[in-house]
Amino acid sequence: MINHRFAMLIKVQQQREEKLQAQFINAQQFYQQAEQKYQGLANYRTEYILQSQQQGSLGVQSRQFNQFVSFISKLDQALAQQTKAVHQARQVAEQRKQSWLAMQKKRKALELLVEREQAAAMQHQMKQEQKTADEYAGQAFMRRLALEE
Repeated sequence: MINHRFAMLIKVQQQREEKLQAQFINAQQFYQQAEQKYQGLANYRTEYILQSQQQGSLGVQSRQFNQFVSFISKLDQALAQQTKAVHQARQVAEQRKQSWLAMQKKRKALELLVEREQAAAMQHQMKQEQKTADEYAGQAFMRRLALEE
């Protein structure tokens, strides 16, 4: 009866653990996507600056220079926002990982408890069987003695 209740509890823990694991995997993927987006923006900014410098070496008008500076500023803002998104995604992924690992730890502790309970029950049963066998052997010995007399 106790093992049945523990088995049900372990099953519920496993379901929760699987759900938390899936949430962690999703959060990890979102984090990786955010990182890739940041890298894409940073690479684009670097390429844009290099191309603008090449064009600038040939000479640019003040209007073009202002457009260049304005666009670089927008890219910097986008990079700052993406940095925050990456940081937030990393935190969420780490929190989900910790939740998943904590649930895994609870499940394993419960499984260990059940294993110990089963081992204790098995040992108790073996002692009972040995006691019964000893009693039977004792009775058989007494009967043999009675027959010999």
